Amino acid sequence: MKRRALLAAATLAPCAARAQPLSSAPAPAAHLRPQPGAAVPLGLRIVDSAGRPGRLSDCFDGTRCVLLVLGYYRCPQLCGLLMHALLEGLQDSGVPRTHWRIVGLSIDPQDTPATARSRRELDLAYADFLLGAQVAPAPLDLRLLVGTPGEVARLAQAVGFVSAGVPAAAGEPRFTHPAVVTVLTPAGRVARYLEGLDFEPAILRAAIAAARRGEIAPAGDAAAVACGHPEPHWGQRSALVMGATRALAVAAAGGLAAWCWRRRRP
Repeated sequence: MKRRALLAAATLAPCAARAQPLSSAPAPAAHLRPQPGAAVPLGLRIVDSAGRPGRLSDCFDGTRCVLLVLGYYRCPQLCGLLMHALLEGLQDSGVPRTHWRIVGLSIDPQDTPATARSRRELDLAYADFLLGAQVAPAPLDLRLLVGTPGEVARLAQAVGFVSAGVPAAAGEPRFTHPAVVTVLTPAGRVARYLEGLDFEPAILRAAIAAARRGEIAPAGDAAAVACGHPEPHWGQRSALVMGATRALAVAAAGGLAAWCWRRRRP
């Protein structure tokens, strides 16, 4: 609930600050196209946050399910919130860390093992914070990877993850993409999608248990929250609309006052 309130405040604050010309956002270029049961390309070449080259198959041990998070490590918006929400849900779920592994892969071709390492350090620190005074029975298995654009595109296509680049100032990379965790079986097949920024512990427990058994959930509604960077005038009200809204509000208040005056007791 606190996370939702923060997101709502961050979204509404710029709109309340100033009036801008009204404009409709185009259809989203980023979306989730569910592929239940699809096999991920285990031979995909990757590099981990320590700079070690390998294959995606190195992330699968035949017993753990893999929680795949696609995004980018220098994202200023929801990517970090998504990972932290997942860590919170896993902590609250009570599922042993030996039952799952988190694997992140950047969709940003400018990300490097160094940026992956910086992001991983932040995520590990947050996981330690969530533990409080508890002692973790097992280390957190968090693998943040980078790959070539072609290799990343292969994995994204396999799981139905559609992203798009958007213009940004100072040459910094920006992408819009679904905020989703793809649950993979120990054999590397898409078992389920967990969408949004609030992962219920019971749902996580069920999803992890089912994926470890190799069960594939049917595709649901693809309504993932988008991690994006829309144009600043989208969703904001024009001066004309704001003026009309204020006039209607004053008229409504005046009408209510007149009605109350007429119905006052003699």
